[in-house]
Amino acid sequence: MPDPNVLLIGCGGIGGVHLERWTKCPGARVLAVCDTDAAAAQRAADQVGAAAFTDLAEALKTPGLTVADICTPPVGHTDAALAAIGAGLHVLCEKPLARTPHEAQQIYHAAAAAQRLLMTAFCHRFEPGIAYAKALLEEGKLGSLVMIRNRFSGLFAGVENRWFSKKAVAGGGTLLDTAIHSIDIYRFLAGEVVSVSGRVTTHIPGIDVEDTAIVLLQAESGALGVIEASWATPGGRNIVEIYGTAGACFVDYNDGSLTVHDAATGATETVDPGSGDRFQAEVNHFAECVRTGTPPAVTGHDGLRAVEIAAEVYAQNGL
Repeated sequence: MPDPNVLLIGCGGIGGVHLERWTKCPGARVLAVCDTDAAAAQRAADQVGAAAFTDLAEALKTPGLTVADICTPPVGHTDAALAAIGAGLHVLCEKPLARTPHEAQQIYHAAAAAQRLLMTAFCHRFEPGIAYAKALLEEGKLGSLVMIRNRFSGLFAGVENRWFSKKAVAGGGTLLDTAIHSIDIYRFLAGEVVSVSGRVTTHIPGIDVEDTAIVLLQAESGALGVIEASWATPGGRNIVEIYGTAGACFVDYNDGSLTVHDAATGATETVDPGSGDRFQAEVNHFAECVRTGTPPAVTGHDGLRAVEIAAEVYAQNGL
């Protein structure tokens, strides 16, 4: 199959991240970019020599396209994905896949019916430390998985002035934006979720979504998971802790370290999981899937399940 010819939809912050990675992806070409902000679209287009559009229907007419990379705020995901799939393109879509399970189901079923690849951009699966922890679990080096604790927290200064804090645009707050990654990390490491409960609160004035969330998960294996996410905690931590019957693994995003504890010897050592940019690995992986027709490691179903789990927590909180 041919190399990816890309339409980038959404030229904001994460769109810029994806655009740069596509320029470094062997064989890939960004043929067109689209954004409702004409100046933003033109700036992105100028970086890569692509055509700039403000109208998605017109952008989709660009000859030779094979891939749509959706980097708009969540409010735009469903329409963009359905239009791209309808035009015969494979889709890489930023998280969350959509604002609600209903929207996510529309995208998922449309891609399946059209036999188009759909990958949710859960970049942390491509983080070297998370991949290393996954290998430890698969090789049995941590024994049976007992629990996972994941905290992504800090202070999101100025969030009240950003689309992230607008429910109509984002669909939710830190649960749907930040903890959605954590939900996927948990499913990646522990397996399918069979039980979920959680609480959300808001501390930052002027926003109409939650800024803090705690979620308790249980997998089919019985392994438990605790997810903590907040935009309102200065000095917060960003860490994934994996505990098994034979040892533990700690992936610390704050200092970049990965440590492994061996229960048999009592030793804790710092290990090198290898280097690599998770966004580049994500884009490269999707490009290879497009070339070969191979289903991506992170699927549309993974995106749908994460949104369904978040929605269950919202329902428990009357949201």
